[in-house]
Amino acid sequence: MTETAAYARILADKLLDWIETNNKDDYSITRWEKDNSIGLDMKTEFAAAQIDVVFLEAAVVEYRIINSKEENVFYLHFELNDLDHAKELFHEMRDCLDKQTSSETRHILLCCSCGLTTSFFTMKLNEAAETLGVDMEFTAVPYEKLFDEAGTKDAVLLAPQIGYRLKTVQEVLTDKVVIQIPVKIFSTYDGAGMITMLNTLFEEKNAEKTEQGGPAAALQGRRKGSVLIVSVIRMESRSQIAYRVYDNGEITAENQITKETYSFSDVQDVIRVAVCTHPELKTICLVTPGMINKGVLTYEDAGITDLNVREILKESYDMSVRLYNDADMIALGYSAIELEGGDTAFYFVPTGSSVGNIGLVINGNTVRGKRHMGGRQMDAVTSLTTFPQNPYTLVKTPEGNIELAARYMTGLYSYTGIRRIAYYSKMIPDAEALREKVAQFIPEAYMPEIVKTESIREYLYAGVLKALKLLNED
Repeated sequence: MTETAAYARILADKLLDWIETNNKDDYSITRWEKDNSIGLDMKTEFAAAQIDVVFLEAAVVEYRIINSKEENVFYLHFELNDLDHAKELFHEMRDCLDKQTSSETRHILLCCSCGLTTSFFTMKLNEAAETLGVDMEFTAVPYEKLFDEAGTKDAVLLAPQIGYRLKTVQEVLTDKVVIQIPVKIFSTYDGAGMITMLNTLFEEKNAEKTEQGGPAAALQGRRKGSVLIVSVIRMESRSQIAYRVYDNGEITAENQITKETYSFSDVQDVIRVAVCTHPELKTICLVTPGMINKGVLTYEDAGITDLNVREILKESYDMSVRLYNDADMIALGYSAIELEGGDTAFYFVPTGSSVGNIGLVINGNTVRGKRHMGGRQMDAVTSLTTFPQNPYTLVKTPEGNIELAARYMTGLYSYTGIRRIAYYSKMIPDAEALREKVAQFIPEAYMPEIVKTESIREYLYAGVLKALKLLNED
């Protein structure tokens, strides 16, 4: 065993010893050892966690939590070279583990226009659930708060008065049971009938689920590559940090970590693991939200201001380092895949954000704005745009998101005259409704084409590969 490997084993043992010593009484914990890895299995009544230390060229730690519904709610990995850092990340994992609640309780949200008409029915439903011995919990909200609250619920029930919104809510909340309460059940406060109906719907929903491979599979069978692309995207109030390794255009490895918080140290952890397991990497590309100017990143949502990312990474790794804005790369990739390099704008707005990011491609290249602040062209549009309501109120509903996006797109078109605008927003499932709203501001003869996309990750990766190709051509 080399000196480095021996030190990694000492750190790993210290980490696991510390976790066992600081174990909570309500966790069961089991230590195990395999050929090239050691770890701990932790279980609560409602979830299971695993700490896995794999000894490759370096010691790589994986933290993972699977809840009772077999959903991966927490995953990250990092190179083990600092015990305090590993402990800090473990605290984040344990906080997430503590938030996993009853494995049986179903949380159901009732919704009407103002929340008042469903309050009495909600009380009756909770009484019926207790009488029937059914582990369901019902709460009520007005429609304007529905999408803020729905993320942690298993089902959404719409009162008959707002049944006309059913299609929109189903299109946004695709992972949940969403129905209109039958008039007969609602008018008679038939709690038992509603619960029986819900049980059937949950069984049908579970039957639709298919098994997916876990993130650990990505640790196996790694091959050498030349380009590492790391992307940071904020989705559903969580940070997704994903990476891919490309070797002559072929994907040789990929993985993703998910955290409720985000810091640049998370990105560094991902890069360290990728570099130590792919020693022939030649280029590192980081794709991130925020303003980028000559390798310096400002991303206020993560508390990052004027951070010279390029220099930090160059000092750590003897290879080429490139920084790109996420909206720019999504737009460039969309142009390359869908339009063979044609002009386009891409509007990307994470759920809950009142201001989306715009990537703009003209003549096959991104237009990055003043001081190369890619993806932030929307700032100028926002400063000149008026809204019928407070943007922070509008962002809470699909209708409000359409109102915001229509005004942003109108401003964008007025600045650029772009003929196609693609967009990604879970809160705007109906592209035609968005087009109709934009048509209130732009005459039909000048209307740009508005196209909805179902995902953005593949466009992002394609955009980076296109940007590297353009760089090599120069």
